[in-house]
Amino acid sequence: MDGPERVAVSSAKDRPVGLLILGNINLDLILGPLDDWPTRGTEALVAQQQWRVGGNAGNAVIAAQALGVDFMSFSTIGHDFAGEWLKAQLGSQVNWTASDESTSVSVAVTHADGERTFISHLGHLQTLCVQQLSPLPASRYALLAGAFLTPALRREYPALLAHFAKQQTRVALDMGWPDEGFTEALRNEVAQWLPQAHYLLINEIEACGLSGCSTAQDALLSLAGRLPPDGTVVIKRGGQGVLVYQQNESHVIAAPQVNVIDSVGAGDTWNTAFLSELLQGSTVTKACTQATLVASRVISTSPRIYTV
Repeated sequence: MDGPERVAVSSAKDRPVGLLILGNINLDLILGPLDDWPTRGTEALVAQQQWRVGGNAGNAVIAAQALGVDFMSFSTIGHDFAGEWLKAQLGSQVNWTASDESTSVSVAVTHADGERTFISHLGHLQTLCVQQLSPLPASRYALLAGAFLTPALRREYPALLAHFAKQQTRVALDMGWPDEGFTEALRNEVAQWLPQAHYLLINEIEACGLSGCSTAQDALLSLAGRLPPDGTVVIKRGGQGVLVYQQNESHVIAAPQVNVIDSVGAGDTWNTAFLSELLQGSTVTKACTQATLVASRVISTSPRIYTV
């Protein structure tokens, strides 16, 4: 992609949406809890397993459906059982394009402390790109999720961000964790995205890795200086709540104490709940507070409950 003019846009007669979600939608196989990795050549039994819609964008779509957000999403998909299952779960609010690759699957291994470890096969996410997603509808907000797991789309981020700027769409970024770690080259790449991002929504480990800072507070200030003047940085810290920086002020939003049942997708749920509140006219602080309550409710209920 050479420039924003190659990002196709729906015609004026098509209805604009509140939120456009672009990124990694895949199948998650969740197993656990497991705290000690088995010795090579042996086997470990776990008490729980679940098939679930996964990926940063997939979790955001599920939350958007549960919260009644006016949204649309786009994704490629493989010709296999996993692909058919995903399409059946997510319905018509996701626009699917067939891929020659197999459908991406992630194995999420949960641990007793509520944390989790992912092992992923990229599959159809390897070739996900704007040409396969077009035409994109006009939208008030766009969530770009899981950049490091969508390599072709990631290469198109500069043009995609320019397109959103032209459309006056407010962009939220949650890139995920890069497989190669936050190298200097990767930090420089992301630095080119941040001036056109209105909301940077990442967790504490990612914030420190991206900024090169050793503490969340230092990372918050460092990253805020790379966004537009009206930009917002949110650092999600699990049970410690979130750190927020906007308009030269920082805030701490506390999280309620809950019994964590399943933390997979908590940050992605937070993103959708936050943007949902902004769509309803809430302030950033109120949106952060509500999103924290929603995410806390989700990780402490089974089946998951999104209302608070």
